[in-house]
Amino acid sequence: MKFTLLSLLILSGFIFSEKTPDSLENTIKLFWEARNNKDFEKIFFYESKIGAITGSSSENFFFEDPPPDLQSVIDYYSLVQSDVQPTNIKIYELSEDVFLSLYYLTGIYQYSNGKINNNYQARVSNIWLWEDQGFKLYYKNFTNLDESLSPQPIIAYPMN
Repeated sequence: MKFTLLSLLILSGFIFSEKTPDSLENTIKLFWEARNNKDFEKIFFYESKIGAITGSSSENFFFEDPPPDLQSVIDYYSLVQSDVQPTNIKIYELSEDVFLSLYYLTGIYQYSNGKINNNYQARVSNIWLWEDQGFKLYYKNFTNLDESLSPQPIIAYPMN
């Protein structure tokens, strides 16, 4: 009996997270691990069920994504491949259930058109909503970094 209860408590730690910046940082790492591994069920778990907004500053567009179902996640994420890692993660709590994350992605990325970037570097901003006892990705924006730049920590704006 004790083993069953302990197992359930450990398992619940993987399913439910705390509503803290540290927990969101871990969620971001788990989300990109799921993306890299094409774990469609985990990707779906981390997607906001009310839909999302996706943008690319590099290509000057925004898309409104409808609420996902598992098949739509499979259809989209099977077209892209990645081996990227998030770095320099900074979390801001905007309200009780809304968090902003800023970070960089570096690694290898294959776009849906088949083009491969072996030196992928992007500055990423996300808005995460607290839904169903976990963080869900609602807004995502990516800006490709010039090859001469490298990811940097977020710092105060220089006033000199």
